[in-house]
Amino acid sequence: MKLKLYSGVLLWLMLGAFPNVLSAQNVNVSAPLFSDIVEMVEKEAELNGRDMAGVVIESEMDFFDFASLAVLENGISEWSLDIESTYAMGLCVYFNDFHIPVGGSLLFQSEAGVFSTLYQEGPVRSDENNGHGRWASGDIPGDQIRIIYRQPSSSIGSPRLGIMGIGYFVRGVSRGSDDCEVDVMCPEGDSWQCERDATVRLRVTQDGGIYYCSGSMVNNTEYDCRQLLLSAFHCADAVSEDEWAFLKVRYNYEYTECGGTVSVNSHARTGVIPLTNSDDASAQGFNGSDFLLVEVEDVIPETWNPFYAGFDASGETGHIGVGIHHPSGDRKKISNYTNPLTSYNIGGAGSHWRVYWTATETNHGVTEGGSSGSAIFNENHHIVGTLSSGLSACVVGGVGNGTGPYSPDFYGKMSYHWDGPNPIAASQKLKNFLDPSGSGQTIVNGSYVGEGAQPCGNFGACSVSEAAGLVLESQGWSLSPNPASGSVEISMPAGAPLVELRVYDARGRKLESRMPNSLSESLSFDVSHLSKGLHFFTVRTSDGTSSFSS
Repeated sequence: MKLKLYSGVLLWLMLGAFPNVLSAQNVNVSAPLFSDIVEMVEKEAELNGRDMAGVVIESEMDFFDFASLAVLENGISEWSLDIESTYAMGLCVYFNDFHIPVGGSLLFQSEAGVFSTLYQEGPVRSDENNGHGRWASGDIPGDQIRIIYRQPSSSIGSPRLGIMGIGYFVRGVSRGSDDCEVDVMCPEGDSWQCERDATVRLRVTQDGGIYYCSGSMVNNTEYDCRQLLLSAFHCADAVSEDEWAFLKVRYNYEYTECGGTVSVNSHARTGVIPLTNSDDASAQGFNGSDFLLVEVEDVIPETWNPFYAGFDASGETGHIGVGIHHPSGDRKKISNYTNPLTSYNIGGAGSHWRVYWTATETNHGVTEGGSSGSAIFNENHHIVGTLSSGLSACVVGGVGNGTGPYSPDFYGKMSYHWDGPNPIAASQKLKNFLDPSGSGQTIVNGSYVGEGAQPCGNFGACSVSEAAGLVLESQGWSLSPNPASGSVEISMPAGAPLVELRVYDARGRKLESRMPNSLSESLSFDVSHLSKGLHFFTVRTSDGTSSFSS
């Protein structure tokens, strides 16, 4: 399917040329009237509950046909191109023919001297290449974006940077949420650092528009760190087949301190693979539990230290807990509840949790547009729902009648996502993707994977009891010797016989599975055939309990 774009007139100004150095070229892309786009944004919020930030303007060109070339003293070739569009609050670039050779690098910058600091993204390198050739940059503030491509003479291969459109933002780039929101780095977030690391900001491109939502990386019963992301279907119910490749997932996007102005070094992945959803969109909104599950397309580097949040699909309510989200596309915020969630009939009967947020020591956190799809966690640090809609707001009547900090929000239940009567085939229910082996588990704990953290399944930097209220260490199993080169002995505690042993490599990929011929509290396992390096072992007992070691 073809990405729907808004037509833009393309103009260019060719500047003076010199033998080996050219001044930066400039391309001007005309946009719809700013006021017309703002009107579209307001209608989307009112009619569809979507947090729209801008539109995609059709602007097809080959970057290298318009960029200026300079050969630097170190022999590196540098191409640069300025793209501008009047009155834009921010711009981004969409590519439909994207390839960077090893050694090449791509950089995006705001116009020099316009802001107190130079905003930039990059360097973007060859690890962003993919088979379909589609990619999109992050959003850069201002009405001009500079694209710089550098490649040393030693690089092999030719770059391709075919541009298909320019993202034109009328809001959201400054990312200012309302004043009552509470930064996740405030004291309210101290006990929720794992879940903070699971929460991501989504920039969704669909039907010619650009939207913000939130989501969470989520675990599964295999504890294999598969790059699964859970959000809300209404955030992406109009995404075409081609547009999934442009969905931006932003990690670690938060201030460094409570009430701060400086963000930590956030990261982004571009492109997801849709797996399943509630397929419950209707003219009246959604008629089910409004969920979306996708898989992040490219490998998430371990150095980003992502956390895969645990979940509870049993249907048990949360009594106290938090929501962590990106209101209006802003840096991560946290909202607290101290009264039990109650079942509510919005969408399908009994499909949602209703929550009322509580004022805390910092402020009275709520949700906003852009928070949709974010998770609500219970006291055991498990996801029990994802945000569909709500009335909470910082200001009474600030968004519509009946809104305010004491008004409720509504989260699609994890239990309804799991196997509830959403209008989808049985094979598309969430349980088939988060419990692929059919273990029957409905409660799963969270897992870190990352540099300096413990392997997936041991909660990494967060202690097991702190992160999920379950002490796996008390199971008492052991693996020795460690390290080993010949064989290892697996010893289980009394009364917990081993029914399965699984072996994973350092990237969390399952290598093999071993089931003893009979229930036993010990097993000798030959490791001589495994490659040198770190490996992870999973043991499962007859009652379904699992634990991990390396």
